Amino acid sequence: MVPTRFFLAVLLVTSAAPGCGGDAASQEPAFSRAQAAFMGHDFDAAEAAYREVLQTDTVAAHRTEAGAVLAGMAWRLRHDTATAAGLLRELEASGPGRYRARMERARMLAAHHAWGPAGEAAAAAVQPAEDAGGRDRARTARAATVIEPALRARLGRPGGAAVDSGTLAAAVAELRELVRAAPGVLEPARWLVLGGVLLHDGPAVLEGWTSYYLVSTGDTARGPLAEPRRTLSALLPAWTGQAAQRTALVHALADSRFFDAAAALALEPAGGAAPADPRAAELVAYAEFLYDAAELTDEYYRQTALGRGDHRAWRRELRELGRALWPRLAWEGAPPRYSEERAREEADRRFGAVVIAGETAGYEDMHYGHRVVDEQRTVRQYGHQAAVRFVSLDAMASNGFQSWAWDGRAAHGGWQNENGIVQVRPGYVDEPRQAWAAVTDTAAVRRGAAELARDSAADAARALAAPVAYFPSVLARMQRDDGRALLDSLRGAGLAGPALEAAFQRIVGEAVQESSIFAHEGRHAIDQTLGRFSTEELEYRAKLSQVVFAPRPRLALAGTMDANVGDRTPHGRANARVLRGILEWMQAHAAEVAGLDPSAPLLPQLPLLSDAQLREAVASLDPLADGAAPPGPEG
Repeated sequence: MVPTRFFLAVLLVTSAAPGCGGDAASQEPAFSRAQAAFMGHDFDAAEAAYREVLQTDTVAAHRTEAGAVLAGMAWRLRHDTATAAGLLRELEASGPGRYRARMERARMLAAHHAWGPAGEAAAAAVQPAEDAGGRDRARTARAATVIEPALRARLGRPGGAAVDSGTLAAAVAELRELVRAAPGVLEPARWLVLGGVLLHDGPAVLEGWTSYYLVSTGDTARGPLAEPRRTLSALLPAWTGQAAQRTALVHALADSRFFDAAAALALEPAGGAAPADPRAAELVAYAEFLYDAAELTDEYYRQTALGRGDHRAWRRELRELGRALWPRLAWEGAPPRYSEERAREEADRRFGAVVIAGETAGYEDMHYGHRVVDEQRTVRQYGHQAAVRFVSLDAMASNGFQSWAWDGRAAHGGWQNENGIVQVRPGYVDEPRQAWAAVTDTAAVRRGAAELARDSAADAARALAAPVAYFPSVLARMQRDDGRALLDSLRGAGLAGPALEAAFQRIVGEAVQESSIFAHEGRHAIDQTLGRFSTEELEYRAKLSQVVFAPRPRLALAGTMDANVGDRTPHGRANARVLRGILEWMQAHAAEVAGLDPSAPLLPQLPLLSDAQLREAVASLDPLADGAAPPGPEG
C-alpha cells in the first residue's frame, strides 16, 4: 500500500518568519522564534517568545501579531478568557492593533455563544480595518452572529437562540452586498446561503451558492455539483418558501454539501420534528452527526495541543457517534450490522464523504470532507506519465490536528496516495482574491511596499550569514511582480472592471492548482512508478516539478521559499536543497542574469531571473531532466 502524503496550503503569511533553523535559530529575533515555535506547536515556547516581542520589539506589526496570537492561545487552547480579554484590551489601546483586537474578541465571544457582544465587537472592527478585505471580514463576522444562533436553534444544537425576521433580513442584505462586491470569497457566500434558507429568500441563496462555488470547481457541466446546480438554478429564483419545492431544494443543497442548510430547511415544516421524507430525515441526522463529530474532534485537538490528548478515547467516542447515526440513515428494511468500514462506504455513497484517519506528522488525527470535484487526469513530465484521479473536498468536518493548531495561518492542502490526489478546496480559494487585492487595493499595496522594504533590509543582512534561508522579501517580490505582469497583460487585452477581476482570479487560481496539485502531486504519482524514494527525496523532486511545469513559475516558488527552509522535516530539507541548487545555478550563470550583482548575496536577487531562467535553473537539478531543455508549463 502506498502511504498517504500530505501537502500544505499556506493561507496567511506574516511579515517575518524564521530562517534556516539549526543553531541559527537561537540567533533569530524574538518574533521569528515565536513564529517558528507556534508553527511547530511548541506553544509554551511560542508564548514566551511572543511576550518578549511585546516587551522589546519596535515593529508595531510584530507587537500586534504577538498580542492577537497570545490572546487566541489563551482562550482557544487554555480556555482562559480572562487573560485573553486583558491582552485584547492592551492591544486595542495600542491603536495599530485595534482591528485585530476587536476581531479576536468577536471570535472568542462567538465561540462561547455570546452572540450580541460578539456582533458588537465585529461591528466595532469595521472602522479601524486597514483595507476593504478587513472591513469585509468584520462585516461578515457581524452577520454570522445573527445567522448562526438562528441556525443552531433550528438544528437543536447548543448556543441556539431566536432571531427576529427583521434582524435576519438585515444580515442577509449585508451579505448580499459583500458577495456582489467580492464574488468567490467563501465566508460571506456560505453565510448568505444559510441566512437565505432561514429567510426563505431563494435569490439570496442562489447568489451565495454561485459565489461559493465560483472558483476551483472544475467542469461545472459534470461532476458532483452539476445536478444540484441545475436544480438550484431552476427553483431558487422564484422560491419564497413554497412547500412544494422544499424536498427538491433539501436534496440539492445536501448534494452540493450544504448539509446544515439542507437540514434547516428539512426541519422547518414540523417545528423541529423529524421530516417524513426518509432522505430528508437522514440528511438531518447526518448534519447533526457532523456538528457533534467536529466539536468532539476540535476538543481532542485542543487537548493534544496541551499534551494530554487521548486518541483512543477520541476514536471510541467517534465510533459511538457513528453507531448512533447508523439506524437513522434511510434503509430499505432493517439496517445491516454496523462496522467502521461499512460506515465509511455508506458515508461516501450517500454524502460524498472522504475520511482519512491515522497519523499525520506524528499526530493522531482525522481528515473528513466531502467531494465537490472528482475527475481523471493524465500527468506528463519529462517523457513519463501517470494517470491520477483528482478529488476536491469541501465542507470539512476536520482537516487534521495541524490545521486546527495553526489557526488559520496554514492548513493541510490535501494528500496523495494510491487512490489519487485529494485537494482541500477552501485552502486554495482565497489566494486568487488576495493576489488581486495585493496589486489593486491601495491600502494593501501601501502595506505590502512597507513590509517589502523592511523585509528586504533584514534579508540582505541575514543572507550574509546564511546564504540559503527563507527570505520573505524574495517571495513577496516575485508574487508582486507576477501579479503586476498579469494585470498589465489583461488590461492590454482590453479587460476592465468586473471582467478584469474575474479573469485575473481565474488565471491565478488555475495556476496555483496546476502547480501545487497536478505538477507537484502528479510528480509523486510518476515517482511511484519509478522506484522507492525517501520522503525527503520525493518532496525534493516534486518541488522541482512544481516550478518547472507551472503556468506561472514565480507563484509556484511559494512551495519552496517557505518558512520551514532548512528545518528537520522532509519538506524543510527538500526546500533547502532546491534553494541551494538555484544558488549554485546563479553562481554559474551570473553573467546571464540582467542586473545581478555577483558581489552581493545571490538568493535575495532571485527575482531578477526571468521565468525561463527560473525554469532552467530548477530543471537543471532534476534527475529526470537528464540535460534536456526545460519544458514550459505544458511539458
